Order: sequence, then structure tokens, then C-alpha cells
Amino acid sequence: MTRRGAVAGGGFLLLWTVASAAAPALFPGPLAVAGRLPDLIGPGPGGEVFGHLGASLLRVVLATAVGLATAVPVGVVMAVDDRIETGVSLWLPFFMTVPTLVVVLVAMVLFGFSDLSVVVAVVVAATPFATVTVYEGAADVDPALLTMADAFGADRRAVLREIYLPAILPSVFGSARYLLSMVWKVVVLAETFGMNRGMGALFRYWFNQGDLTALLAALSCFVAVMVGLQTGVSRLEHRLFHWRA
Repeated sequence: MTRRGAVAGGGFLLLWTVASAAAPALFPGPLAVAGRLPDLIGPGPGGEVFGHLGASLLRVVLATAVGLATAVPVGVVMAVDDRIETGVSLWLPFFMTVPTLVVVLVAMVLFGFSDLSVVVAVVVAATPFATVTVYEGAADVDPALLTMADAFGADRRAVLREIYLPAILPSVFGSARYLLSMVWKVVVLAETFGMNRGMGALFRYWFNQGDLTALLAALSCFVAVMVGLQTGVSRLEHRLFHWRA
């Protein structure tokens, strides 16, 4: 963890402790939340947190991969072909403004409470934003490079591989970070509506029990994993593009 991350984490814990001390009956503190972790690890309807984490993490990774696999080619093609850019741009605002809750509900109605409904909901809700990011990165390609490639007779595949791919890699990593930050929220929301496995199901259980302390303990586990994923992606991006600093 970086020094900045340690300071941010310490500041958050301090504020949490102060808030819980001001209203202990209303808001449990970090120690009380940590004390409930054994209940989440053990077996039972409110436990097996690692199994729920694994189910949610698998859905997050799968949905993020599908989202990127959709956003990258669409974003690049939009930058290459003005006709496709015009056609896709007509629909992007619609998908970017539809409430996520509505997207999840429609997906659940169409595909039931399944992994497919989660992936579809995430792709519809998050991919348009990632597509715009990739498109903006591809649109910033220096026209002089394209002119030079044309002068040397480079085919479209070579142009995509040697010019567009290096240009959009920073945008791809930016899209991956965005998708990870948004996808897990959509995944948990979809799981909460009625799936039997996943952190959303665990949150629903403890909410129905009226146990805020256990609910916050489960949330802390999931947030820790998601922060770890975000940190991993950021470090990989820094290692790949440190030469640009």
C-alpha cells in the first residue's frame, strides 16, 4: 500500500471511530465490525463469506472482461469510420442515462436470477461509458501517423496493431478501472434482488436480520477485495506506462 493509501485509510478509520463514538447505539465502530468477522467466516446462512466473495468476484471479472471486449472494438471502429460513429452516437446517450436499477430489473425479468442476467445488466449499464473512453483515446491518434502509414501502403490490420492499439492502451486501462468501480456495484445490486450466492445475497440476509454490524463486516470484506483489484490494475498500468512520466 502506498503512503497516500495508508493516510487515506487511516483517516477513514479515524472518522469512522469518531462517528461511532458520537452515536454508538446507531453506528457500530471498527472494532465491533471486526468482531463479527468470525460469524461471517463460519458455516450457516449468514456465513461462508469466502464462498460468496468468490461467486461475486467471478461475476465481476467476467462482466468486466465482456464489457472491455465490447467497448474496445466498438470504440476503435467509431474512431475509424465516421458513419459508424454517427450511428452509435445516436444510441449511446440513451444507454448512458437509463437508471441502473431499471437495467438490472429488466435483465432479471428476461433471463431470470442467473449469471447471464448479471453480465447482461453490467454490459448494458457500464459498457457505454467505457466505449466513450476508448473512442476518445482512438480519436486522438495523430493524423500524420495515419498519413504516413497510408504512404507506406500499410494495410488496415497493421494500422490497428501499430498505431491504434498503442494509442488506446491508456484508455483501455482507464476503462478497466472505471468498469471495476461500477461493475461490482451492479453485480451486488443484481445479487441482492434474489440470487442465492454472492455478496449481495449475504448483504440481503443480514439486512433482513436487522444486524447492521454484520452487514458492515460483510461490506468491509468485499470493499477490501475490490480495492485490491483496483490497486492491482493501477500498478500494472504504472509499470507498463512508467516511461511516459
